[in-house]
Amino acid sequence: MPKSVRTMAVLIVTAMSLLAVAPPAAAVQPGASAFERTWSRTDRPVAETQVSRTWMWGPAAFTSAMGEYYEEGPDQTRIVQYFDKTRMEISTDPAADPSSIWYVTNGLLAKELVTGEMQLGDNDFQALGPADVNVAGDANDPNGPTYATFNQLLDATPLAAGAVVSQRLNRAGEVTDDPALVERNVLAAHFVAETNHTVAEPFWAFMNAEGTVYELTGYQEARLFDNPFFATGFPISEAYWATVQVGGTPRDVLIQVFERRVLTYTPENGSGWQVEAGNVGQHYYRWRYDAEIPTEPPAVDLLDYDPIGPVLAPYWELENQGMSTVTLGNNAPFDMVVEFSGPETTQMVIPACEECVVFPHEHAFTGCWEEIDWQEVTLPPGNYRVTISWPGSNARAGAGPQTYVPNGDYYTCWAIVEDN
Repeated sequence: MPKSVRTMAVLIVTAMSLLAVAPPAAAVQPGASAFERTWSRTDRPVAETQVSRTWMWGPAAFTSAMGEYYEEGPDQTRIVQYFDKTRMEISTDPAADPSSIWYVTNGLLAKELVTGEMQLGDNDFQALGPADVNVAGDANDPNGPTYATFNQLLDATPLAAGAVVSQRLNRAGEVTDDPALVERNVLAAHFVAETNHTVAEPFWAFMNAEGTVYELTGYQEARLFDNPFFATGFPISEAYWATVQVGGTPRDVLIQVFERRVLTYTPENGSGWQVEAGNVGQHYYRWRYDAEIPTEPPAVDLLDYDPIGPVLAPYWELENQGMSTVTLGNNAPFDMVVEFSGPETTQMVIPACEECVVFPHEHAFTGCWEEIDWQEVTLPPGNYRVTISWPGSNARAGAGPQTYVPNGDYYTCWAIVEDN
């Protein structure tokens, strides 16, 4: 046995086989490119400081593209990706035109949070209960309205177009008329017959606004949304003023809930940020998966090995129910110990591969021995510090920080490779 060895992971990128077979490009790429195109149109100008206005999606996604169960989707699957403000979805219609603005939509997340009904198909719902989560302001504000608050207001009488919005809402769902709000001169602007609610003027102006967008040809001036309801869906509530804490300071904010978004209007904010989209994507992810949103892996000391870890497979197993499954194989002649430290701490031991060897460094390790044992562990999604070691050998521990998303299946095998 050499005095010094290092570890190297070979990534298995398909859940359909234990061999390193490349997945069909259609399994991931159309979704990834369509999501990027949709994000770039409104949010790339914000990210590159070409314009100052609210994010419509967020600075970046906080999950990989992933599969969620949907009854009418191909193989009962819908490809989605979560952002701060919402969730992007690929159309479940196989004949959908990828160039259409409706090929990627954002889910009816706000509606699900308010009604408490998680949608699993066109006519399939699971009752989770309205979310007791603040729709705006600080998450720990004890007095601001929640999604559950708006559950009581779905059938409220709509304001007439041109009427002044002077309704004030509290957390309990009580609506009062506040004459002091008349001075703000915010009007109801556009009645939507489909849901019997009237969009407030600041939101209607934003939904029809023009500004800097990014297209394939570069930056240009155009409508932010080709259809005013593309990003928001129809309103499912009236607009109400509420006192919410923002950074610990109470502020009067106008709030209106739509099918896909929550929009807020804060007159004191700077230009471009008076109307903002709420963090519905974050709220929904926590509600659906009962888990904190994944973030970048924590910084750790990686010694002198590369933090190579499992890769997300493109064929998502939907029975994971929000958990992550990691399947590992031991391609070395020593028992392998795998330790996960994160939202859950666990350890697994994979028996030695009697037929395997310590690979000389000059020989590329390009595949997994077909006869090795495979073991899997199911974990809550999130950030983990993973350590791979072979007690009894002189191989140094490997792996590093890794982030697992819900409903993700990860496959990898590990081997011992000599140092030069």
